[in-house]
Amino acid sequence: MAYPHFPNTQMVVKVNPTLKIWWRDIEKNRGLEANELLGGLTALISVEPDRYLIKALLKFWDTERLVFKFKDFELTPTIEEIGGFLGLPYKEQEMIVPHKPTPRSFLKQMGMRHNPDLLCLKEGWISLEFLYARFGDEEGYENFSREFACSSAKWEKYRLNAFAVALLGSLVFPMERGKIHTSLSYVVRMLARGGKTIVPMILAEIIRALTKCTRGKRYFEGCNFLLQLWAVEHFYQRANMVDIIRGSMGNKISNHASRMKYFVSPVGTEDWFVYLRERSATQIQWKYYWLKPRRAIIRGNELYFIELVGLNGVQPYAPLRVLRQFGQIQMIPLRSHMSHYGYDFGSEIPHVSTILRRWERVMTIDVQEHRPFCTPEYYVWLLEDAEHTDLSEEGISGFGDERERRWARNLLNNNYEITPEMKQQIVPNIGD
Repeated sequence: MAYPHFPNTQMVVKVNPTLKIWWRDIEKNRGLEANELLGGLTALISVEPDRYLIKALLKFWDTERLVFKFKDFELTPTIEEIGGFLGLPYKEQEMIVPHKPTPRSFLKQMGMRHNPDLLCLKEGWISLEFLYARFGDEEGYENFSREFACSSAKWEKYRLNAFAVALLGSLVFPMERGKIHTSLSYVVRMLARGGKTIVPMILAEIIRALTKCTRGKRYFEGCNFLLQLWAVEHFYQRANMVDIIRGSMGNKISNHASRMKYFVSPVGTEDWFVYLRERSATQIQWKYYWLKPRRAIIRGNELYFIELVGLNGVQPYAPLRVLRQFGQIQMIPLRSHMSHYGYDFGSEIPHVSTILRRWERVMTIDVQEHRPFCTPEYYVWLLEDAEHTDLSEEGISGFGDERERRWARNLLNNNYEITPEMKQQIVPNIGD
């Protein structure tokens, strides 16, 4: 069997032992505070990463439509799923807009004096070892007292924020060679104040990393741990009661292993690729039954997609293409020119007030308990040849493609022959 070429994409493949030691100390003394601030993110420290699954998934990512395209269905991580794993709020919460601090302002946010010798700060990063020595070690304040601009009592308050920066920078928004974004100090401060959510930022960076690495970027800068959990939960089909019994209480990341107890995982990139390639829409878990949102965010009020503010840029997100993940009927979606709305931040982060305004007005849909299915027309459309995959010149930025709209309408009127077997596969348990 011929396999495609799998680039040597790099990512986080193990948790730094220093971070594990730091978490044990935090959990013992300030565990409740840490969980209130970071939700289920602290449980990522115990996840065993599978880089082979991530490398295989990259072969199915559509960089234009921002979904995974498999045999006869599409999937994408949703805000509801990521928020459910983390146990963190996102509804009626403002997205955090990152700020790139100067070296002086970063140290000030950490309660420290300006230090011109820290050249890494000019490049926008700091090391885990630096943070642990000064904030993780019990004697950090005494050992580096000359570097601090605060009292020992205030230093105690800075310690939890420093751990949060270290955790986010190591596992959630990783940089190559273990570097930690200095922008995360501001993100943690905003998170601690309340009223703001980090969930869209996490999802934005996962989608951004998928697109960048599919196009050849060497390092995966999204949370590959969360992406891994998300994929395994969808590709292991199980009884609903398994999720309800083993996932309704507690940390959803911690009890992931219990839900996946009988899943026989493929081994290696090639095995994962074949496994993913052969799955059909009737062989996956469309919904997490431990996840119980009543409404799901599906689009903006002005656009057919949603703009998410990430740590490194603005990222479009298109849940309208995966309505079955919300228990809804999937129909032919109207595509938009999403590439016009995604961009990386430069040296300065642009004003994003329009994006924040649109986020406040997103449109939602009921999450149904029905077994998800799609229309026969959608099934035919999904399997159509590449002649219908490009946007026409008539497509308007942010709105539906007129040529595709007309083609879809003609499709409905052409009486495609849908066999009873096909209908049974596409619309299970609906009846005659």
